[in-house]
Amino acid sequence: MKKLDFILAFCFLPSAFCLLNAQVKNRTYINDPLLAPREHVVDFQHLKLEVAFDPQKKSVNGKVTHYFTPLRQKVDSIVLNGINMDINEVVLNGKPTKFRSDSEMVVIYTPSLVWEQKDSMTITYEATPRKGLYFIGWNDKTEICRKQIWSQGQGIDNRNWIPMYDEMNDKITTEMVVTFDTAYKVLSNGKMLDKKINKNGTYTWHYKMEHPYAPYLIMLGIGKYEIKETKSASGVPMHLYYYPEWKDRVETTYMLSEKMVDFYEKEIGVPYPWGSYSQIPVQDFMYGAMENTTATLYGDFFFVDKRAGLDRSYFSVNAHELAHQWFGDFVTARSDAHHWLQESFATYYNWLFEREYIGENHFDWTRREAQNGALNESIKNKYPVAHSEAGSVRHYPKGAFTLNMLKYVLGGREVYNKCIKHYLDQHPYGNVDTEDLLIACEEITGMQLDWFFEEWIYKGGEPNYKVSFRDITENTGEKNASHYSEFIVQQIQEQSDVTGLPQSGKSKTNTVSTDAFVQGGDTSAPAPAGLWKMPIWFEVHYTDGTIEKKQVWIEKQTEMVRISVPAGKKIDFALFDPDNEVMKSVSFTKSFDMLKSQALKAESVLDRYDALVAMEAINIERKRDFLVSFYNTSAKTDFQLIKGEIIKQLFRDDNKQSVGVMKAALTDPDVKVRKSVLDNLKFLPEELLPDVEKLLKDSSYAVIVNVLDYLAFTNPDKITFYLEQTKDIEGAPGRNVKIKWLESAAMTNEKYIDQLVSYTSNTYEFRTRINAIGSLKKLNYLNDSEIEYLVEAMLSANTRLANPATDALKFFYEQLHYKRSIVNYVEAKKWKPWEERIIKQVVK
Repeated sequence: MKKLDFILAFCFLPSAFCLLNAQVKNRTYINDPLLAPREHVVDFQHLKLEVAFDPQKKSVNGKVTHYFTPLRQKVDSIVLNGINMDINEVVLNGKPTKFRSDSEMVVIYTPSLVWEQKDSMTITYEATPRKGLYFIGWNDKTEICRKQIWSQGQGIDNRNWIPMYDEMNDKITTEMVVTFDTAYKVLSNGKMLDKKINKNGTYTWHYKMEHPYAPYLIMLGIGKYEIKETKSASGVPMHLYYYPEWKDRVETTYMLSEKMVDFYEKEIGVPYPWGSYSQIPVQDFMYGAMENTTATLYGDFFFVDKRAGLDRSYFSVNAHELAHQWFGDFVTARSDAHHWLQESFATYYNWLFEREYIGENHFDWTRREAQNGALNESIKNKYPVAHSEAGSVRHYPKGAFTLNMLKYVLGGREVYNKCIKHYLDQHPYGNVDTEDLLIACEEITGMQLDWFFEEWIYKGGEPNYKVSFRDITENTGEKNASHYSEFIVQQIQEQSDVTGLPQSGKSKTNTVSTDAFVQGGDTSAPAPAGLWKMPIWFEVHYTDGTIEKKQVWIEKQTEMVRISVPAGKKIDFALFDPDNEVMKSVSFTKSFDMLKSQALKAESVLDRYDALVAMEAINIERKRDFLVSFYNTSAKTDFQLIKGEIIKQLFRDDNKQSVGVMKAALTDPDVKVRKSVLDNLKFLPEELLPDVEKLLKDSSYAVIVNVLDYLAFTNPDKITFYLEQTKDIEGAPGRNVKIKWLESAAMTNEKYIDQLVSYTSNTYEFRTRINAIGSLKKLNYLNDSEIEYLVEAMLSANTRLANPATDALKFFYEQLHYKRSIVNYVEAKKWKPWEERIIKQVVK
């Protein structure tokens, strides 16, 4: 781990105030090689691409024209990104000019440029990209596979099929002119200006963008589609693409799409910033979806009917990608170090939309999952959110949780929304970095927020609190007896220069007994190095239903917080940071009676859940009656998370009451509750076997797969019955039920092997192939056809297919009776150098 140490001394306030309050900030950050944006000598303003394809050869024939203005007085050459391209000609301002190219770039010599004068250059080229542009299905010998062409530009992959300045810090407008077969539809960014028929039986499609956006968001999608045309309440035209044979899935897949636009326009305070919005599913997409400006492209495995949607749907991803049209497209990070400004915001706003339509419990649990992920990631390293190597756990959910904490610190939704609107209004169609967000928040609120950005965004890690609680009565028996509750809070995380706040000589009292935290108090006081500083709520709940609350700044190694107990009140339970507003680890030992009260009465589902989790170490004989009664009678168990924790703690108990809970859970209307039973199948009481068998007809495909797998292994004598129950079910995209059925059937009859092998071929989309590869690996079966399919999959640019195919080939290669067959296949074919490099990773 490399660290960059430096000292900054600065002040932005009037000089007299600065003299009194200036501080030297000692900052130690983890070095980020992508902190600064790439230099460029010209300002690219517009890109026009005229392009055609040879799908069988997976090749591109293009002519791209760049319009630009020199940024420097002397520019003798321009460097463009272009991977393994054949450049035929470069024309600069109407005249051919010299150039050179290699496997990574194209250098154009520009001796005649005039500073600040608009110029243009046109490049005619050919390319056969392995990344950036993908040709799907054109080499399928069976003609079953869909035939598509689609692009994926993020992070810097559009350079594989367009010679261009492929960085996010220079925004451009674009035109895309595409010539292709009339049997297919073509989608690109912006408005379709024209579609004309050509004499050779092709169409030429012309799309244009009016506002600038980052080059990695240039997109292309070609395939056979129908389109549902709709509008948001504010009139935004929406074009929802779908496969003609999947029309029955349109409503489920695109549910609430129009309302998402309406919600974001209201919540963000900025109208949808583009002229229209399209969404298009594609086969074999290697991620979930991509927020290309005006045209989101997503994996067709999300295009599901209502039944498959029980296990996996497009809903959350849909909301996430739409939010990117503001955060990532309208404003774009200036460099990779600030990537969180795109993904964290999109994640947070899809959380907010889900809260609106799914509920508060779902929102709270989503935050908890984000916290769990961040804490686990910090075990590996302490990268901050604002770092190019932070990873998806920090760029997405941790950053989203951090935005929710920022809202909490700012004082709530209204103030936060005003800050975000100001942030966007100041940088329309521009580039931003984290300081721009900080400045926007400070300009709106007048608050000094450097400490928050320092500990939560520029530094890594999370606080770890150890909390204890006492109910104290002093001077017992006297008329003036004092009765109060006392919290002791210790920060016990490992202290480091790259976590928490920097060292300061300033200190505050360890004991807090004021009535309440006041927004706008001394929020600028730094904490010691490696410690966190946050305002945290403390609550004491009394048996009569009343509550005492206090918000206190917790920033020292050890803090004591006291809350007076009114006369006649009896403490029921106590909460530290109710509803988990602050990301943290926390240990807080409580009595069983206090935990029971918290589980029954706490308002937040997270506090109720935490009380149940804390009961895990309690003997089953002591807690059984409470857990069973809580599951069966309490309205507080309406969320699957609560039921799931109770099931987990009762599952190994063979008492009739506990078994009764399991039996009820197996028929719970919430599929997540049923799944929580299946997560513990290895402890299943024999008397519940008939109830489990009934789940072979469950509405959830994932439940059927798990149950069939379990029953086929534990009860092989009834395999024929189980297969009969599930024989006509294909399952979700990826054929999960069908492939599990074939795997189970093949255990007793090898005639089903051939169909499994065929599912590993490029006739099928990658999820089906992955499932079939996994089943054949489990069966330890390999033949010559499968070797061919595995090697082809291993060479795929889609790592979600290539990685499991590679693992499977390694698995078989390590077995002597398969090794010779694999070697013979590889040696019998002629491979391209890049193919040979990949194959040699397995076949030595």
